[in-house]
Amino acid sequence: IIGLSATLSKEGFFKWLAAFMSEHLDFLGAGNTTIVIIVFLSIVVRYLFASGGAYVAAMVPVFATVGLVTGTAPALLALAILFSNSYGGCITHYGGAAGPIIFAAGYNDIKSWWLTGTIIALLTFLLHMVVGIPWWGFLIQHGIL
Repeated sequence: IIGLSATLSKEGFFKWLAAFMSEHLDFLGAGNTTIVIIVFLSIVVRYLFASGGAYVAAMVPVFATVGLVTGTAPALLALAILFSNSYGGCITHYGGAAGPIIFAAGYNDIKSWWLTGTIIALLTFLLHMVVGIPWWGFLIQHGIL
């Protein structure tokens, strides 16, 4: 999948997709609103990737380009997008390193994994948006990050 990502990048697919998304999605011109929308979309898309590395290689360039085109602060956008990779283990049993082992051992079924993971992902997303974004913004503004 990482090789496919490199080929798609070489052919300009990600630039096209970013242009398409930024053209068809109205982010209201607000930087933090853009970050919230991009991170939410990245969580939804993260469900499709079994590998965190493949997700980072394939989708981070797309979300970063969309965010930059809409004028979002680059450092804050980068932190938010890269942090969103961590949701993979919550939302599906194959999205994190420990998930397949825990699931295969029979500790829980798919329904309970998805229910619990969705609740945890939503709570983490809220925490990420309400505390994380302002905190990272503060650290960036004061030159700590």
